[in-house]
Amino acid sequence: MRRRDVLTRSFWLGVTALSLPTTRLFAAEADYRGPLLAVFQADGGWDVTSYCDPKVNISGAPEITKWSQTQGARTAGNIAYAPFGNNAAFFDKYANDMIVINGVDAQTNSHTTGVLHNWSGRNARGFPTITAMFAAHQAATLPLAYINYGGFGDTANLIRFSRLDDVNSLRQLLNPGQRAWDANQTDRTPEDLARIRSFRRARNARMLNNDSLLARTRDTLEAYDSALNSAGELERFAAFVPVDEDVLPRVSVNPEIDSNLPQQVQLTAAAFEAGVASAADLLLRGFDTHQNHDALHEPLISHLNDGIDLLWTMAEERGFADRLTVVIGSDFSRTPRYNADNGKDHWPIGSVIVMQKNAPWGNRQVGVTDEGHNAFNINPATLQVDSENGTVIYPKHVHKALRRLLHLEGTRVESGLEFLATEDFAFFEDGVG
Repeated sequence: MRRRDVLTRSFWLGVTALSLPTTRLFAAEADYRGPLLAVFQADGGWDVTSYCDPKVNISGAPEITKWSQTQGARTAGNIAYAPFGNNAAFFDKYANDMIVINGVDAQTNSHTTGVLHNWSGRNARGFPTITAMFAAHQAATLPLAYINYGGFGDTANLIRFSRLDDVNSLRQLLNPGQRAWDANQTDRTPEDLARIRSFRRARNARMLNNDSLLARTRDTLEAYDSALNSAGELERFAAFVPVDEDVLPRVSVNPEIDSNLPQQVQLTAAAFEAGVASAADLLLRGFDTHQNHDALHEPLISHLNDGIDLLWTMAEERGFADRLTVVIGSDFSRTPRYNADNGKDHWPIGSVIVMQKNAPWGNRQVGVTDEGHNAFNINPATLQVDSENGTVIYPKHVHKALRRLLHLEGTRVESGLEFLATEDFAFFEDGVG
């Protein structure tokens, strides 16, 4: 078997991972124009005291931030931020379109548990990301409904994700008949390809009519059937994938991290514009800075800000900014002090940022931490500090509120996954906070 045939078959098998594993799916929605969700996972544990929950040094206490030796925290509207990296440009530009939720307690210093807790709202396996729930609810039959670039992507069998990495390989796989050395030549004519697909669909239908199929086999065949029906949509997506000379280059962020975040944003924007995807998890690694914290962390924060800004810029240019929600978070945060290696270790209290264009709840910062970055109890209704009637904010509170914001609450995809006996925080209620 030739290498291209292997790659092509592997790709179509991968595409089957995009469809619901428990339900027969038919033709995909053409040209999806519904809501969109992009989640930026800052992998490793970011330092929010140098980002959206700024802390200055206190006399007699261990040094918490080096930037506060010469500067104080700044504000953009109602949002306080640290003068670190390119934070000023980022928050000045987007303060009105975001809510910053500080004092979110991941209840762990473990990467594994922190990732689980912050991206699913639970500290145990078996629960889906908010991205998976959103994609399953909004557009489960899209060929690339849920895109993931290597970060946490548990789905609880609601949907399957598509792993996209390399733009050049993707373009070739979207056009399997195209010759790699000449885009104008093909191995087969469009008519031949149409006959092949028709034969595959007919053969798959015959196999699905077998009542003795095992459940797992049937699930796989149904997923493959969905992939075959989505082939036309994927071919249309190829027209939106950037050509070689327009592919954004990888970025050497710091001595330890070489990032393809610009390409992730570029592919996500292309998929959203083409109407073949509804949700994506984007990933930036490197935030686990146990040594040389500031030197490594500052360019990472700036690069993350640049990636978020790039997505919003492309969203405006391509006409989907009004449909887009962006969520930004991490495993947890970093200690409110430096270690012997000038690094920072794990700290459970972190932050989450949620963005929408012209959101009525924008320009809002909620959740409060003290000078040592310990979380206060917050009243869920008023969003004010309340030691008697409040609670520490946990990831479950953020996820419950996000589900309501994204119209997932009470839907089929939430059935059996509800946050029972969990307080309702009015993060996204107009006029609160």
